[in-house]
Amino acid sequence: MSILTLLAALLPSATLLMSNPPADSPDYTTVPPDPYEVEQRLSAAPINAQEAVKQAEAKTGGTVISLSTKFDGEKLDYELTVVHNGVSRKVVVDGATGAVTAPMVTIPNAIRTAIETNDGLVKAVFENTDADPPTITVVLYNEGKRHDVVVDAVSGKMVSDTVVPRFPGAAIGDREMISMESGLMFVDLEEGAGEIPPDSSSKVSVHYTGWLVDGTKFDSSVDRGQPAVFALNGVIKGWTEGVGGMKVGGKRKLIIPFDLAYGPAGRGPIPARATLIFDVQLLNIEE
Repeated sequence: MSILTLLAALLPSATLLMSNPPADSPDYTTVPPDPYEVEQRLSAAPINAQEAVKQAEAKTGGTVISLSTKFDGEKLDYELTVVHNGVSRKVVVDGATGAVTAPMVTIPNAIRTAIETNDGLVKAVFENTDADPPTITVVLYNEGKRHDVVVDAVSGKMVSDTVVPRFPGAAIGDREMISMESGLMFVDLEEGAGEIPPDSSSKVSVHYTGWLVDGTKFDSSVDRGQPAVFALNGVIKGWTEGVGGMKVGGKRKLIIPFDLAYGPAGRGPIPARATLIFDVQLLNIEE
């Protein structure tokens, strides 16, 4: 979505018609497989479904509550959901060898591994059973920094230790955060040497990248290699105020609350009530 659409001024009566189906909608796009071919693939597998269930329950000590078969080229895997001590886990059994991949690492063990890496304070722990192999991520804080420590839920070994900045994009370091009465916040990453736009009707050209607070990038003129040109009074309020106070050549990080962006409903890729973060460079004031 281009900035010309994304940053259009909000209209209180605007209604957005979403064309994307809900995430849990049935898949009506895939043609059912040929039953004969499925039968032949299952028949050729050294390990059948019954044996896969036995292997999974023996490995985990739990009870299988569902099984599906995944074909990937010549490879066949059984994906099972196993419940043990009230916890559901995804287990994969190799249809050729019977090898079982099961996330047996407990949350306390994952926390212990993370703290051995960074002796910090744990804020959150979550599992990703869809990863290959499954992982457990421990979010902890140490010396003023957030660390996301990813642990292999099968082997218990650390996969990665990533420092997650407070804001996506350019690091703000120890630069001052300015808070405006409107709720807009910004950090000047680089002071410009040129003029400030004369008024809110000024037409400017900028390069920018926009993110949600979780780091999801939703738009970037930098990625497209084409600066955006627009009138300051033709975009969201956070841009009108935030870019309107910049000098040409300057770079600024804008933190824009939802009421200065797309409001309680959101728009397009922007969720409802979303705070937006932009890195903006003011390139020129257009004639």
